[in-house]
Amino acid sequence: MSIPRPDATDERILRLLVRNARASWREIGDLVGLSANAVAQRVRRLELQGWIRAYTIVLDPALDQGSSFAIVQLKMTLESDDDEVERAMAAMPQVEEILDLAGPVDYQVRIRYRSQPELAEAVRALRALPGVTRIETRAVLRDVLTR
Repeated sequence: MSIPRPDATDERILRLLVRNARASWREIGDLVGLSANAVAQRVRRLELQGWIRAYTIVLDPALDQGSSFAIVQLKMTLESDDDEVERAMAAMPQVEEILDLAGPVDYQVRIRYRSQPELAEAVRALRALPGVTRIETRAVLRDVLTR
């Protein structure tokens, strides 16, 4: 059974929720031309269909004194067990984001760290994952936009 694609109004609602997940149904309805009840019904349907997986908050890194980010890119062997590697990365407390990529890099991982030794420990743990053939780490100078 395939899940129907959101229509144009659903897509507008989704974009508005990405910008502000705390917006009221009435606020969203005013922007898309629907009643608050109609917006609530559409959002519930999108949640049930899996288009909306979770609601979250994004912390301002400037307020988290002493915290920095790094982007780590990993190249894997063709034989690596993706599920095992992804579970291991997700279990690391410093890992905030894991992206499975197409192209010359297989994974991009966002790490939050408070000290150079903590970053070094996280990179060592990633390097030790089965199937890793290359790893590149870049410090994030500043977070320009996160939605």
